[in-house]
Amino acid sequence: MKRGKKDAAATKKEEKKMAKQSNAAAKEVDGPLPFLIRCGVCAFLCLLGILFAASGSCYSEVEQRMSIVPRLIFFFVTQASMTEILTLLGLQIARRICGENGFATWAATDKEMEVNDTRIQWPASELLSEELKAAAVSVRRGERQPFFLNHVTGRQRLKDTSIRIAMAVAALACVWYMCYCMDGRELTSLGLTLDRPFFVDMFFGLLVGVAIVMFMFGVELAAGWVIFLQFFEVFDKSERFSLCILLDVLFHIAVAINEELPVRGWMLYNLAEASVRHLQLTPTSGFLVAMILQSAFFVAMHLPSPGGTRPLSMLNIFVGGMAGGLNVLFTGGRLGFVLGWHFGWNISMGNIFGRSTSGIPISATFISVAPHPEKEDLHGGVFGPEGGVISPAAYLLGIVFLAWIYGVPDSTASASIFVGIEGVNMTNSTL
Repeated sequence: MKRGKKDAAATKKEEKKMAKQSNAAAKEVDGPLPFLIRCGVCAFLCLLGILFAASGSCYSEVEQRMSIVPRLIFFFVTQASMTEILTLLGLQIARRICGENGFATWAATDKEMEVNDTRIQWPASELLSEELKAAAVSVRRGERQPFFLNHVTGRQRLKDTSIRIAMAVAALACVWYMCYCMDGRELTSLGLTLDRPFFVDMFFGLLVGVAIVMFMFGVELAAGWVIFLQFFEVFDKSERFSLCILLDVLFHIAVAINEELPVRGWMLYNLAEASVRHLQLTPTSGFLVAMILQSAFFVAMHLPSPGGTRPLSMLNIFVGGMAGGLNVLFTGGRLGFVLGWHFGWNISMGNIFGRSTSGIPISATFISVAPHPEKEDLHGGVFGPEGGVISPAAYLLGIVFLAWIYGVPDSTASASIFVGIEGVNMTNSTL
């Protein structure tokens, strides 16, 4: 008994020592002064981009503006810089809301970076059948979660949400900067029109996103890949279900903006335009080339996620990127539908049907399920349905819904997206 207490005390002491060392190391690189230096670097990069655009040193006669290559470089570097600054601010705001003070570093600690809180004991053993308990034991290796789902407290979810909102603001700021300062065009040219058709598109996109996830969930449940446990589960029993769900709604709204505006907005439009101009392609062919390139980048964005490097996960994310490009094409270049689809897909997958969304942790769900421990290759494991075998069928069903709502675009659909580009007569182009 005494030995057990000594071991526990020694472990606790070691944890405190490691945390202190981690904070001390982080303090060397994070704080108010380094943060201000980062702000200065970001401002310098933005000014440098404006000067480059004004000087004409990287001007392309074909594109009639700065060449796509240096613009892409400025796009990636500027967004990375803005994201770093604003996420640091977002984390400090979340810490204040949580009443946490005295951090030695402005950067996220190792604990704040965790995607699964091992203190949350899930699922309750009384909810599991004997078969499921046996299956869980047979696949358990070390500390790995046999049911693949990542859970965190609502407190941690607040920090995640604040950081993700900051990333969405950074994405919006970067795209605005690129449009006005580097491209010489309005933000609305990317499809962020914010008019009535835009919000109608968003509503339909939301419905389609939820519908196709419901289809996947139904197949998984009927096939026995996931097992129903209970309704309305919050994983930290001391927290409120409604507040946790609200945080996840805000989180996934921010995710949709943070991913769709730069990728299916700025990148897709500008890569398509550059392909048409440099390769002398028709609008449809140029748009297809751009869809492939932005889909490959979309895969790269998801590689750091738990399970993101599995071949099927990468393939499904690529298909999802192509589906997102078709969302833009079918709706005439507007971003409303793809934003609604993305949000509906994420929020329903994670917080309505209780599944993993690219490994993103959850703190509450309307329907709680346990993915079968022995069927990881079917349901996608920790990456969720996006890493499973049913995901391509869901994307295809979504495109069917998209075509049913908007019709199949003709040869003028791609051209209509490029209306207003100087020097290129696209309205008379053909497939």
